[in-house]
Amino acid sequence: MPTTPRSGYAHFCMLAKALERLGDRWALLVVRDLLTGPKRFTDLMDRLGGITPRTLTQRLRDLESDGLVLVDREPGRREVWYSLTPVGLDLAPALEELSLWGLRHLAAPPVPGEPAHPEHLLNGVRLFLDRWGLDVGPVSWVFRTLDHDDVYTLSGRGGRWTLTAGAAPNPGVELSGDRRDLAAYFATLHPARAAGHPGVRLQGGDREIARFLDALADFPRLPPVEVP
Repeated sequence: MPTTPRSGYAHFCMLAKALERLGDRWALLVVRDLLTGPKRFTDLMDRLGGITPRTLTQRLRDLESDGLVLVDREPGRREVWYSLTPVGLDLAPALEELSLWGLRHLAAPPVPGEPAHPEHLLNGVRLFLDRWGLDVGPVSWVFRTLDHDDVYTLSGRGGRWTLTAGAAPNPGVELSGDRRDLAAYFATLHPARAAGHPGVRLQGGDREIARFLDALADFPRLPPVEVP
């Protein structure tokens, strides 16, 4: 990793030194999106609503220079793929805790004009279920967006939860709707969520739907933080 930061705090503190590398606008969000796997430039643009191509190009260059991002420019292939190095992957626990802090204190429906990518939404659901350690038996829930053809599966087993792209076979429930409708659905308090939400369709057997709604009854309320 380069020894000369782009901007500095002149402060001997490891948090300050980390922010010298990651404090630029969009930098942490680029890392967030690469934590779920390699992405193309267009994939990142889709997730980072509001960023300009020029800014994204600069952030990727900075992160590559700092040893956090690996750029795969395979000869003969037009597409360039971006992924995290082991140094970049080390940020996963820190970003998860920041996301949980946001879920705990700042959760709200998307405001008009605010992009709502399902990967970000569902990763918040995954973190919620994981933090509670909710064990509802082996389950797979599929989520589809009707306006962008996104498909994700949230799977749980033994209180551990994973989010993957694509549809699992024979899911317990399937939830579908436009991106913003799905975001609004999860921002709705449980009684209204159980009654349904305009633009969102929840499919599955009665028992599986009840299990799904019960598991998310308290979303986004998280267990209290234990202070030493």
